[in-house]
Formats: sequence, C-alpha cells, structure tokens
Amino acid sequence: MAIKKSRSEVRNVRLQKVAADLFLKRGYDGVTIDNIVEVAGGSKSTVYSEFGGKCGLFIRSIENLCRESNEPLAKIDYSELNLKDSLRKLSFHILRLITEKRSVELHRLAIGEAVSCPEVGEAWYKYGPARTASFILALLESRRDELRNTAIPLERLAVMLHDALTGDVLYRLLAGLGKREDDASLQQRADAAVEAVLGQILSEAT
Repeated sequence: MAIKKSRSEVRNVRLQKVAADLFLKRGYDGVTIDNIVEVAGGSKSTVYSEFGGKCGLFIRSIENLCRESNEPLAKIDYSELNLKDSLRKLSFHILRLITEKRSVELHRLAIGEAVSCPEVGEAWYKYGPARTASFILALLESRRDELRNTAIPLERLAVMLHDALTGDVLYRLLAGLGKREDDASLQQRADAAVEAVLGQILSEAT
C-alpha cells in the first residue's frame, strides 16, 4: 500500500519539478525564485526554509533529474542472457539515456554552472555519470565468477566501458553537431564499445 505524502512533501516535489523544468529551459541565471513560485505555487519563504534558497533548489533539481534519467536502468531484465549480451543490452540503454534531448540539456546546464558552484558539479557527477557507471559495475559484480581471470579491477572496467559509451556520440550532441542516432545505430555503438573494452576478457570467460 502506497504511503500518502503530506501536503508539504507534495508541495516540495512540485517546487522541484517546476524548478527543474525552468532551469533546463532558461538556465540558472534565467530563473528567479519568483518565477518558480509563480508556476509551482507556495512562497519564497518555503524555498528558503526547505532548500536554503535558489542554489539549494537548483542542486536538488539536478539530483532529481539525474535520478529520473537513470531510473529505467534499474529495471532492465537480463534473464537468460550471458554476460556479453547483458552488457550489450545495458550499454544500449545507457546510450539511449545519455543521448536524450533532456539528458544533453542537463549535461550542459550542470557543467556550465559547476565552475561557479562546485556543489552543482558534485551533485551532477554523483547522481549522473557515477550512478550510470554503477549499473555497469553491479552487472559485472553479479557475474564476478565469469571474470575471475582478469587482473583489471571491476570498478575500472565499469568506468572504461562507461567512458567508451559516452565519448564521441555525446560530445557531438553537446556541441550541437548532428542529430541523435536511431536505435539501430546506438546498438551498434553499444556492441562495439563492449567488444573494444571487454571483448577479449569475455571471450576468455566463455
């Protein structure tokens, strides 16, 4: 049975959702607390008491946006798949995630503001790239017996595959070069990244 949220919880969720949408559309400097309250309701005093002000609400919004983006990765079904095919499936879904328009906009926003507000960068990295890589690590750890012959730490392998996936394809989108690729192309990229980073290791394991 779902636990009913209190009015304050519902209000805070609403504030964070509205703030996230506005920050993505207008950037940090283009949004005021008045703008957020005007759309979400509530009051400026609530923003200060609950989040410490605009910056605190911005950081919380970054965290929530990252969690929202990564949530589908926790629901992938690997039943009856071997390790290589499982990694290919996960890698494809990671590529779909990071190349979505909203994800690219979030990446730009967080990196742009991280220089002036390091806490923003920390929140984005923790709940964004580091969290995404953690799904790769969890999959590798669940099949540790199949990887016992590799001398490379699984944590390092997870980061290597994550970086291979998020290289050129993401840089191009961030730079505004080209359009998002279709699923078939993303799957090819995913397969190539898994093969490049883990192909020899996985071959030895089978």
